[in-house]
Amino acid sequence: MNGTVQHIDSAIDVLLVGYENQENLGLRSIMAYLLKQGYTVRLVPFIPGRDSEILRIAEKFQPRLIGFSLIFQYSLGEFASLMRFLRINGIKAHFTAGGHYPSLRPVMTMEFIPELDSIVRFEGELTLVELIQNLGEFDRLREVNGLALRQGRRILLTPLRLLIPELDTLPPIYRDFPRKISNGIKIASMLASRGCLFNCSFCSIHQFYGGANGRLRRTRSPKAVVDEMATLFLENGVQFFSFQDDDFASRSPQQRKWLAEFLDDLDKAELSDKIGWKISCRVDDIEPKTLESMLRHGLMAVYLGVESGNEIGLRTLNKHTNVSQNLRAIELLKTHDVALAMGFMLFDPSSTIESIRQNIHFLKVVGEDGYFPINFCKMLPYAGTPIEASLREAGRLRGTLSQPDYDFVDPKLNWYAFLVQRIFLRRNFHSLGLVARLQSADFDNRILEHLDHHKSTNGHRTKFRDLIMRGNIIAVETLSKLLDQVITRGADALIKDEDMLLELAQDEWREEASIETEISAYCPPEEVHGETSTLHKSGLN
Repeated sequence: MNGTVQHIDSAIDVLLVGYENQENLGLRSIMAYLLKQGYTVRLVPFIPGRDSEILRIAEKFQPRLIGFSLIFQYSLGEFASLMRFLRINGIKAHFTAGGHYPSLRPVMTMEFIPELDSIVRFEGELTLVELIQNLGEFDRLREVNGLALRQGRRILLTPLRLLIPELDTLPPIYRDFPRKISNGIKIASMLASRGCLFNCSFCSIHQFYGGANGRLRRTRSPKAVVDEMATLFLENGVQFFSFQDDDFASRSPQQRKWLAEFLDDLDKAELSDKIGWKISCRVDDIEPKTLESMLRHGLMAVYLGVESGNEIGLRTLNKHTNVSQNLRAIELLKTHDVALAMGFMLFDPSSTIESIRQNIHFLKVVGEDGYFPINFCKMLPYAGTPIEASLREAGRLRGTLSQPDYDFVDPKLNWYAFLVQRIFLRRNFHSLGLVARLQSADFDNRILEHLDHHKSTNGHRTKFRDLIMRGNIIAVETLSKLLDQVITRGADALIKDEDMLLELAQDEWREEASIETEISAYCPPEEVHGETSTLHKSGLN
């Protein structure tokens, strides 16, 4: 594959550590660049609770530098604990970190994690190489752009580095062996662009790429992307490609031109009828002509950034869309039988009883046919985002550095949100919860139908849709009943009524358990392969 598997038995230059639920394309791009420069590198997945495994690897390979991919602040505590554990057990390597939160809040990150020696801010390929080249020479490190450095009790920030203007100058990302889903179909994550032109108030993508100097959104050439896909298909049998771009189908004229060339290149490479692919996009990117063209060239699945089912919420989130557009986009994808998941925030800082009712109604409308499992979460205030700044200014930001949160204007909603989170925690966010199980089963079935036509499973499709419908209906009913109780009885009285709360929760949990038992006949729990995250992003929206 692009970047063959390394066989390393001696000391190495760099050990990279980060979440790998899917392929960590950021770390793997950095790894490929380091390898091209002649450095020895190893990548180890970060799994909470398995610090001893990382210690064992660090002791075995004695890296000069360990780089931690710390994307969001909600994992600060986990990585702080890991670094402290490594230091206590004698690991002397230079510790550096990268990702959204460290880039946007370098001083706070290094104060929170005293074991860190430096931070690589924003894009890491070039900066990390120069960091390695100058380890141990602080005066020379001060001349490296894009770093935060610990200097005694001070944190020194060097000038920002220009974003890489031409992504095609980077080598193809480092890959191990292809992942597989059911029936052995091989899949790979892809990235065609970096950045996003939009500025949703809850999202740190715009701030991450806007914090450094350079264009907010850059793309690889269509030919480079298709060439990588062709190599993976021909040499490694990869048939499904999961694009991790923040907004793949951006409706800008430049991106529409790029997309046309990309589809044409798929035809030239004779891939259009042999592969499938998935994208993430906004609802206003979805229009019939463009969608139909992508479908003819292998598009199978879409993660849709819906986010809210009421107009006030959409304005608060700065989506520049409306509820009618949300509904039209979902209906269009259903009409064309596209695998679908959506990002949806039941709660946001503007939430009221009425807006929550509207959101629940929206979930009922889009989910009652069982086409896809509905999912929902509370918007969380990521560091550096406009909504975090507005909450701080209004005095509503609370919680801790690593677990920021906010209260609602209506105190009743604080309890309602708390109870919803407790009741639906496993359903919505656990890797073996109902949403993940249903998405995995439905997604695998669709891939199988599309890419392995002689193994038709239409009977399964009908069964999955019935199970998804049941799961959606009970979720909407539970949300509605709980809200009614909070309104009519008051939050304090309801919290004291354990029997009522338990009855509501158990009705939901019993139905979830029943559906999970039935889905096991088609998708045993141990076969949930993690690719559901191509359709369902983290609840930390």
